[in-house]
Amino acid sequence: MIRAFFYLRGTTLQNQLLSRVRRLRQPKYLFGAIAGAAYFWFIFFRQTGFKGPPGRGLPPMAEGSDLFPLVFIFGAFVTYALYRVIAAWAAPAAPGLPFTEAEAAFLFPAPLSRRTLIHYKLLSSQLPILFQAALLTLISTRWTFLGGNAGIHALGWWVIFSTLNLHTTGAALTVTRLIAQGVGKLQRQVVVFGLLLLLAAAVAVILWRTAPPLTANDTAHPAALFRYLAGLTRAGPLYWLLLPGRVVVAPFLAQGWREFFLVLGPALLVLAAHYVWVLRSETPFEEGSIAQAEKRGAAVAALKAGTYRLGGGKARPGPFQLASHGGRPEIAFLWKNLLSTQSFFTLRTFAASAGVIVVVCTWLSHGSDAQRSTLSILGVCGVMMAGYALVLGPQLARQDFRGDLGHMDLFKTYPLPGWQVVLGELLAPVAILTGIVWLALLTATLSLGAFRAPVVWLTVEFRTTAALCLAVVLPLLCTLQLMVPNAATLLFPSWTQATRTRDRGLDVMGQRLIFAAGQFFVIALAVLPAAVAGVLLWFAARLLGGEVGSAVMATLGIVLVLGLEIAVGLLCLGWRFEKFDLSSESVK
Repeated sequence: MIRAFFYLRGTTLQNQLLSRVRRLRQPKYLFGAIAGAAYFWFIFFRQTGFKGPPGRGLPPMAEGSDLFPLVFIFGAFVTYALYRVIAAWAAPAAPGLPFTEAEAAFLFPAPLSRRTLIHYKLLSSQLPILFQAALLTLISTRWTFLGGNAGIHALGWWVIFSTLNLHTTGAALTVTRLIAQGVGKLQRQVVVFGLLLLLAAAVAVILWRTAPPLTANDTAHPAALFRYLAGLTRAGPLYWLLLPGRVVVAPFLAQGWREFFLVLGPALLVLAAHYVWVLRSETPFEEGSIAQAEKRGAAVAALKAGTYRLGGGKARPGPFQLASHGGRPEIAFLWKNLLSTQSFFTLRTFAASAGVIVVVCTWLSHGSDAQRSTLSILGVCGVMMAGYALVLGPQLARQDFRGDLGHMDLFKTYPLPGWQVVLGELLAPVAILTGIVWLALLTATLSLGAFRAPVVWLTVEFRTTAALCLAVVLPLLCTLQLMVPNAATLLFPSWTQATRTRDRGLDVMGQRLIFAAGQFFVIALAVLPAAVAGVLLWFAARLLGGEVGSAVMATLGIVLVLGLEIAVGLLCLGWRFEKFDLSSESVK
């Protein structure tokens, strides 16, 4: 039977590869494949890029250049792993195992035991695990501060992802059995989050009593604070709490083959324990798996048709009250598109988040040196979050023409000029991105003055003035950022349809890279005149007034130029929308 499974998976992989090769006859996929291959060549295979200073892996972490890549790599991975584990127990997508509709239709009626079906799923999961391990090996091998080599990193990533996959599989089967025994979702979530809170409280109390006191050297620099926190994990309760994770990660962090094989045994024991747990969890999962497969198939079909909505299309209250008469039509588009987002994207949520940020930053700013060091780290994170939201946000916030491409024929029946429809479609993602960037800006403004060695020019007056000026300019930048992909949707709908699906592959990734590069180029051209106008007005006002007046004049010049560009862009996109024909050959 295992040979038949290997044949099935091998044939499926072969057909997928053939279909991807055949579609390269279309220019959009051919150019995308070329761009994706070039990206991999220059980023991973060409011998350039960041190389950490030579050393033996994690210790010693004396320099910030050694520490911060490590923090971001493992910080992101630990966050992802914790999310996977907690979600598997508290809020799984659906009971059962993730079979496709075709697999459920052909395998479930077959004379196969549940253990055989579980083996099939474990075998099927190895292909994406191997791909993820290979991709992350290309990334991690280029950073020599980790030590080891490509072979050690590849096998280490395989152990990590295989263990994580077995744990989530075992959790899915256990949750299915609990549901069959009458344990509800609320009961399960109360137990899971209650245990997490109890564990966190116990660890906090023990650390409060046993952790060594912070010294001036520990708070002199964020890197020193990170080293102090890392030292807490080498002994005491955190050591035993993190021991399973340390055992699983140890092969990846090995500095040589001898050390790798020494730590591989305990990691394989943890992996084998998870495997035994999964095999012994032979609970009936067919019904839940079928429901999950049908739900996934419907979601994929809705995504391809442009009718997919987050939350499964469940009814929920409107984001705000629409005017009964005399309201602006653009606000109706905003109301409609906000309904397609997550329910927490509301004005109340953003106001509450701003209040929490103000309270936490104020408390940390009046605390100890350790609290002030934490506050400075929050400030740096705020700046990074604002940058990520500006650069990556327009690719993620798709509550606009990219999500409504299949409804263009309906939009064209509205008795509205094209520019109003375009503006209405842009309002929801602009509002969401602006709110996120404003929260990040608020965090940075309240936090960046908490460095142990104060920056002379980073005064309260400077930070306040810069924050207010940026708060005025940022919504316009978000609007420009979002106008580019929406213009691409109206000009190249066929390419946009390919990039908005969940299809994967080198060619699809290359298409997204082409769009991102084009967007960056267009935004740079659009921002250049505004920047020149701002600099000229700043110098002119500097000769006549103070710093605040020059900043206000520069901001005013930038706003006027960006506003003019946005107005012209709306008129052009409105004209293109009025000429848009969904039934033309360009969208096939």
